[in-house]
Amino acid sequence: RPPRLSGQRRALLVGVNYNGTKAQLRGCVNDVRNIQHLLIETFGWPAACIRALTDEDPDPRRQPTRHNIEAHLRWLANGEHGASPGDVLFLHFSGHGSQKEDPQHLEEDGMNETILPVDFQSAGMITDDEITELLVRPLPEYAKLTAIMDCCHSGTGMDLPYGHTSRGWRMETNPWFHVSDVQLFSGCEDHGTSADVSSRYGKNGGAMTTAFCDVLRSNPSPPSYTQLIVELNKTMKARGFGQRPQLTSSQQFNFDRPFLLTDVVPNGNPTIGRVVNQRFPANPRPFASGDPL
Repeated sequence: RPPRLSGQRRALLVGVNYNGTKAQLRGCVNDVRNIQHLLIETFGWPAACIRALTDEDPDPRRQPTRHNIEAHLRWLANGEHGASPGDVLFLHFSGHGSQKEDPQHLEEDGMNETILPVDFQSAGMITDDEITELLVRPLPEYAKLTAIMDCCHSGTGMDLPYGHTSRGWRMETNPWFHVSDVQLFSGCEDHGTSADVSSRYGKNGGAMTTAFCDVLRSNPSPPSYTQLIVELNKTMKARGFGQRPQLTSSQQFNFDRPFLLTDVVPNGNPTIGRVVNQRFPANPRPFASGDPL
């Protein structure tokens, strides 16, 4: 029987517009505000448990630099006193994503997915392997993390072992198994690009984030995971976006399960850690609209 929720909730929201660079975006800080309102107003989270890093914040401690993002990922995983079963966590990143060659050749396209901090040109990118080490591996069984990555090349942005398909779960070739309950909603597949929403849909914002917030606000009762994915796809298609959101997970579960931030799935994986079945050569994918690097 799962333990009770610990009562500990932590959320980290990161929005990077890269102002004044050739990589500049418009809607990523608005995405942070949108998600913040969703957590507080729709899900009833206390504002005190939510931390935000944006490049519009004048405080250097809250700028989305590589150092600050990594420090806050550690805080998200561990809190003040370490992670506990029953902790409920939320991560949102809106900004640029990219790829770099996987030195271990375990990714199916031979490439690690990355996110770009505001100082990526000097400090470098943060890879999916690094995010996994900082945030996912430390979590115990019965800890729950829901994550959204609204950026290019984000499909397997946490290297979770199971991917949602219309025919059920698909397991990665080299799955990385964990005991915790982690789900990632990503803006597009690993080779796809995430769109900035034009102003005709209100304030600038990421297409995935905007659709995610709109769908959840419009449902008086929690949708099932199937309903949520269908509604996200329908909403984004109706707004003229070709990208299709992806769901990956550390655990397999029934897609009819209601989408709740506090509903924890126990570990059902037969082993823990990385299972290596095949090595893959690097196969970098071009950006559809130009590489921010």
